[in-house]
Amino acid sequence: MRSLLLLISLLFACNAALGEVIYRVKRGDSLGKIAQKFHVTVRELKRANRLKGNTIYVGQKLVIPVKSNGRLKREKSATRTVYRIYRVKRGDTLGKIAARFHTTVRELKKINRLRSNRIYLGQRLKVPVRVKVASASSSKAATSAGIVRKGGAVFVPEGLTKVPIYKYYRVKRGDSVLKIAKKLHVSPRMIIRLNHLKRPYILRPGQRLKILVGYKDVLKLNRPIAFRFPLDGRVDPTVREKGYPGIFILSPPGAPVKAAETGIVKFAGEDSKLLKAYGKMVIIQHPEGYRTVYANLGSIDVKPNQLVKRGQVIGTAGTSGVWGRSGIYFDISKVYRGKTYHINPLEVLK
Repeated sequence: MRSLLLLISLLFACNAALGEVIYRVKRGDSLGKIAQKFHVTVRELKRANRLKGNTIYVGQKLVIPVKSNGRLKREKSATRTVYRIYRVKRGDTLGKIAARFHTTVRELKKINRLRSNRIYLGQRLKVPVRVKVASASSSKAATSAGIVRKGGAVFVPEGLTKVPIYKYYRVKRGDSVLKIAKKLHVSPRMIIRLNHLKRPYILRPGQRLKILVGYKDVLKLNRPIAFRFPLDGRVDPTVREKGYPGIFILSPPGAPVKAAETGIVKFAGEDSKLLKAYGKMVIIQHPEGYRTVYANLGSIDVKPNQLVKRGQVIGTAGTSGVWGRSGIYFDISKVYRGKTYHINPLEVLK
């Protein structure tokens, strides 16, 4: 069991009315942007959420009113603007980039706060991309758009969200914003914006600068965490009596094993040295620091870094390891402030 804990520690360091959308605020959002995205006014947003000011925060849930005369607004076709990062290539101009992404030079300059038309090789530009959104005026259209209705409310689909990754750079003697940008292959404007530098952008040795180096995918759910039994079978209580934190679910070999909750696969395979007793195993990371372990598998149907939904088959029950019985070993834990806390699966499984 200590070997399993060691491996895991290494692997991981609405009550809304009909026609309302629950939206979770993302980095860079404002009431104006959200209102434009959902074709409502800022005043309507503030009224629906009882906001006194215009301040919102990342992760906040907002109710989006989208009904008209008791029915959802009818839109034959709708689009929304998303932004992607484009790296300038040799021969690029603002005009060519604007034409490629069906926008204007004026819009590109406004989004990226450019004062002239000059751009340089390797520079990162934020470009607007218009994507189609299916109409939510009917249940069929809502289903095709990936919108889920529950209890009279319309929920934005769950999935992966891009989260920025930052690192810090210590200014050395002779450094300038341009030199640091070239050294780290980033945009000087990004350094200026992230660190709130003001003209003439003078840096001092030892100064700490925040640098955006990329993005990572983080799983976001639009509902509370709810674990389901991964396998149909009888629970053997003797496993916990022997000191193991999880449970053993008995079943015939080859029975389908399902993900207990939506998450990202962090380990899928077999370790014959440290974890021989566990046999073939899958570890899934869930939001809020939760993770689940599925051991003693007969076969594995998922790969590391794969997104799996709750109820999706991830493998089959087996007789691998040294358990001496057919079924799976199942464990739930949560990481909080760097420490792992095991949860009795029987207290949370439904």
